[in-house]
Amino acid sequence: MSAPHILIIGGGIGGLALAQGLKRHNIPFTLFERDASPATRAQGYRIRIAGIGAEGLHSLLPEDLWSLYQRTCAEGKGFGAKLNAIDGSQTPIVGAFGGLGGRGGGGGGPGGLVEDRKWAGKADRTILRALLLLGIKGSVKFGKTFMKYEFTESGVTAFFSDGTSETGTLLVGAEGVTSAVRKQLLPHHRYVDTNSRVLYGKTLITPELEGQFAPEVMKGGITVIQDSTPLTLFLEPTRFPNDSSVESQGRIAKTEDYMYWVLSGHAENMGLSDADFHTLNCEQAADLTMKLTEKWLPSFRCLFKLQTVSQCAPLRLISAKPERPEWKSSARVTLLGDAIHAMMPAGGSGANCALADAASLVKLIVEEGVSKEMMGKYIDGMWEYSLPAIQQSAMAAQKLLGFKGWDDTKEVEL
Repeated sequence: MSAPHILIIGGGIGGLALAQGLKRHNIPFTLFERDASPATRAQGYRIRIAGIGAEGLHSLLPEDLWSLYQRTCAEGKGFGAKLNAIDGSQTPIVGAFGGLGGRGGGGGGPGGLVEDRKWAGKADRTILRALLLLGIKGSVKFGKTFMKYEFTESGVTAFFSDGTSETGTLLVGAEGVTSAVRKQLLPHHRYVDTNSRVLYGKTLITPELEGQFAPEVMKGGITVIQDSTPLTLFLEPTRFPNDSSVESQGRIAKTEDYMYWVLSGHAENMGLSDADFHTLNCEQAADLTMKLTEKWLPSFRCLFKLQTVSQCAPLRLISAKPERPEWKSSARVTLLGDAIHAMMPAGGSGANCALADAASLVKLIVEEGVSKEMMGKYIDGMWEYSLPAIQQSAMAAQKLLGFKGWDDTKEVEL
């Protein structure tokens, strides 16, 4: 029997990790990414890989890339405190928000406060994505926007906006919350707008920032700063003990130390209509961080004053509901990560679940080949950890991101 050829739609962390796992087992694949290049847009900032995510990534990467991943991770400092934005008073962060996390892969976002520390790492998304591209670039096609798929007698054909197409054995939609593969495969599986809004960005760790910003935060780990609105600032110093350029022998660019932060609240507390919020450019988004925090202590607010303005952006938080959709397994098309089980970042589980998906799919393809029965096992296994993770993320979002519960959500067109 000839080896399957896997078509992967989407070059995010999940899709690239899947590609690495397939390569490790000599399974042919082609990955299609709509961006023109890896540097087309900002890829986000730090991400915690732990639990099922770390186990999955370890199983997918060859030993040399796993070692490089570990050497390019940022320092891990644990958890700091919850601070009052107005007077600076503090309480322990775990006492304030409870023990969140666990097998869903917690620890990746503003939450996930209890994590499996085996192989746990704090990676920069840009570094990790560059690492996951190593050794597979010849099988990755950029500038390819997926439009639809059609089944053939023995496989599936993917069609792209540039008029091209490619046929393979199995199509995997890994292109995130706006997945066109999901819309065709599961048109009734609708995501919801949680009414939680965030402004996210980064501030380089410079002598100027260290001289002005709250010293207890600079020396600590994950910190939550909150006012009575409530607006919540989740932040963490992200320092790299090793130069990724040196460690990778020039294959991955160096990333300077930075403060990763997310300013969050309910849509009604952002001071703008949703239409205006969604269209903010980076300068307007940065200005809004200053306006929203004008009553905060200067030692906190300087984080926004000194931010890298070009890296500030608005985001509405989209999620699947913690309900398993009706889904008849197919041997020719499936989904992975946010394309099927998007969740709010407060639980820190989204990327970890995507990595677990990729590891599970590779393992099943290697052991059983591509079949409807195998795909049914993949889908059943996915929901075992992703449904609890969606709910866990929602619980954390109620404490950190202005989420008011599932009754405050509405289905959204993506």
